[in-house]
Amino acid sequence: MKRIHQFPLCLAALVLMVLGAAMPSAGAAGNSRFTTGTAGPSPSASQVTPPGPLPPFDPKTQFVGGWTCDIFGPAEVQGYRVSCPGGSFLDFFMSDGFIPGDHWELKGKNWDLFPNSAVTTSPGPVIQYGVPGRVYTYGANPLDAYVECSYIHGVNIFPASGFIIFASDAGACMVTPDPVRSRINRTP
Repeated sequence: MKRIHQFPLCLAALVLMVLGAAMPSAGAAGNSRFTTGTAGPSPSASQVTPPGPLPPFDPKTQFVGGWTCDIFGPAEVQGYRVSCPGGSFLDFFMSDGFIPGDHWELKGKNWDLFPNSAVTTSPGPVIQYGVPGRVYTYGANPLDAYVECSYIHGVNIFPASGFIIFASDAGACMVTPDPVRSRINRTP
């Protein structure tokens, strides 16, 4: 009988932990680097204060925004258009969200006079960000990048979620997530 009464408490604790990971924390909210920017509507991506420990940011970083990447199968890709007027670079970091052993990939491209691409992956442990991928603008056009999030391999339990951090030297960025699409992961 004792185990029956403990189960709802364990379930409630698990739900609070999951919700807590998606809710802003007092430490991150007080960090002046976290800005909300603006976002377009999306049925699958959510803007969040990213859970920590956070990766190191470039000292020139002025904008930091967190998002989730939520997919329902291994053949799905979540895209984000990230526009940072006045910025010269966009860094993007990826972390597994909830089940240890999942590995995620971010691929980004900036279209400029000299287009450039970057790829990064998550290391696998829950809430551990990988090294950043970085795309640049070379001054001819505003920083206007597209970043794709995909599940590359892991425990294959879906739905699955990861955390993304966008960081730039721009004062503000606009992040517009696209609806999740079924397609084979492709190079930008």
